[in-house]
Amino acid sequence: MLRSLGMRNSASQTKSTVSETPHVTPSATLGERVRSARRERGLSQAQLAGEELTKGFISQVESGLVRPSLRSLQVMANRLGKSLDYFLGDQLISAAKRATFHLLSAQAAAERSSWDEVLASAGAALRQDPAPRERAKALRLLALADLSTGSRESAFDRVQEGLAILEAAADPAEYAQLLFIRAMNYSAIGQLVAATESYEAARRTMDEYEVTDPRLRARILVALGTMYRRLHRTAKALSAYDAALALAGRNSELALAARGYMGVAVSLYDSGELDGAISNYERALQLFERVSDTSFELMVTQSLAAVHLEHGDIAAARDLAQRALERGRAVGDDHWAAVAQVVLARVALVEGRAEDALATAEHAERALSVAGDDLQRGDALRVIGAAHDALGRAAESEQSYRASMALLEHIGDLADLSAVAAEFAQRLRARGKLEEAFEMLERSHGAVKH
Repeated sequence: MLRSLGMRNSASQTKSTVSETPHVTPSATLGERVRSARRERGLSQAQLAGEELTKGFISQVESGLVRPSLRSLQVMANRLGKSLDYFLGDQLISAAKRATFHLLSAQAAAERSSWDEVLASAGAALRQDPAPRERAKALRLLALADLSTGSRESAFDRVQEGLAILEAAADPAEYAQLLFIRAMNYSAIGQLVAATESYEAARRTMDEYEVTDPRLRARILVALGTMYRRLHRTAKALSAYDAALALAGRNSELALAARGYMGVAVSLYDSGELDGAISNYERALQLFERVSDTSFELMVTQSLAAVHLEHGDIAAARDLAQRALERGRAVGDDHWAAVAQVVLARVALVEGRAEDALATAEHAERALSVAGDDLQRGDALRVIGAAHDALGRAAESEQSYRASMALLEHIGDLADLSAVAAEFAQRLRARGKLEEAFEMLERSHGAVKH
């Protein structure tokens, strides 16, 4: 009690000094630290409370009458520009609660795609030596951050560790999410069969243990649809997309419904139904714009541009690709801006502007290399090869085509490898290189057969 009175006298003396920055003694209570930080920031209790809290609650905290939860304390800490540890000071808090807080922070950062924050917060949670379930969750978030920043090997390691310390029966939702991230990683490196198997394992886990998480289930179904489509299993792709759309519709998940429409559009495009593909892409785009899901908005916009280009509507393709490019730059998404540039380069080739096509595709290829998107980079190299050919630069054209094929073979994208090899064969035959052209045709047919 004497120590408490002493702290209050010290705080009172500090407050009486005008024009000095409020000072907090190491032994100050949590309430005194909040009050001091608030005054230092020049905020009233109502301003600190904002919409999440109340002025009365802040007053009780500062008076020591209530102790805020970690969530409430984090709201105040963010508003006051202070770390959580500043307010906790010498107050005892269990490692479990610290881990819980850091996991919540990491999850919130993941929703904002703030991957540096995810790495910092999830890493801090791991340092608290949490229980297996919390440790697996931290590993999942770290793997997601790794995947989003191109650290594929690290992502695989974290997922494997998480799966090893969890039992599917004990925590099926977390187990399914780890499988989902592993599948995403396989897909990113072009291992489509392995990705499909992991997505299917995630769906089986949810089915077997009756996990009620419609958002995760819909995401798995959309991803499965994409894998089935890329493996030319069109019927299964459409079935998965339809199931995702139905699930999304029941739960008002507009973004997931949009992804489902996009998947249906791609499947229709693959089967040659271009009008239906365009219609579904447009529906997807409208939904993505409504939910402000910019990354998927950009994805569907450039995909729609590519379909229009294939359909022969050059003006629409150019407008959509330019729109995706400008939107990507506006939101700082260099990756999808570069993908849009590849479509613009194709448009330039069709319009006979080979020099413009070459410059645009080369710029996109460099950006895609930085982004780590080998699939789209392979497409950019293919356009570069076609542009060099149009300019009469045979050696540069062959070099680019071979680089594209090597990249696609490396990531296991045999469908695109077959298409590039067939196109390259036509270029070689036009130059009279019949043996090399035949070799490329054999390679194309081999990829299709495989």
